[in-house]
Amino acid sequence: MGIGQTVSSLRHDFPDISVSKIRFLEAEGLVEPLRTPSGYRKYTPAHVERIRYVLTMQRDHYLPLRVIAEHLDALDRGLTPPEPTSATPQTPAVPVAAPDLQTLDTGVRLLPAELQRESGLTSDEFDQATEVGLLAPGPDFSLNDLETARGLVALRDCGLPIRNARPVVLAVTRELDLYRTVLGQPRRTESQDEYQDRARSLAAALIRVHVAVLRAQL
Repeated sequence: MGIGQTVSSLRHDFPDISVSKIRFLEAEGLVEPLRTPSGYRKYTPAHVERIRYVLTMQRDHYLPLRVIAEHLDALDRGLTPPEPTSATPQTPAVPVAAPDLQTLDTGVRLLPAELQRESGLTSDEFDQATEVGLLAPGPDFSLNDLETARGLVALRDCGLPIRNARPVVLAVTRELDLYRTVLGQPRRTESQDEYQDRARSLAAALIRVHVAVLRAQL
């Protein structure tokens, strides 16, 4: 089946499934479809069942993709993956850590067409993202930009058109202004490593508060 047919075959059990979701699972190495000579993706029944397994583990057991990948690796080697311990998400005993702020930029550069293909953005959406400032209008793009583009696709799939996402840019800009004001210049007795540690800690704290307030308001 093509990717559209594959989405249709899964939609009854997973109403929020989308083309970009399947492409994301491919980008994460969880499913590798066949390719026609012209480059179109083709999915066998085995591929569909693999996608179904991933979606079920996410929906019913709240497993992260890293753990699901380990399960799939066990299945590929003819082993039995461990049973999920619980189908109910547990409230953490301690606050969840902020996301890793380490840059994804490894020097790899993507052309606009490659960024669109790998993220799922259409040409129009790509133009909208650059117009509102979510992507810089550069001649090429880093893996940080690819992650941004994938996030925009996720927003789009949740019902937020990219052309309406400018408030995201404004919110980030305000937080960056606050970050720079609080961080300031290195202190007189502060080494460069200590300054970098303080910068990372401040960024992580801002993200933690942002997520916590958003969670509470939602």
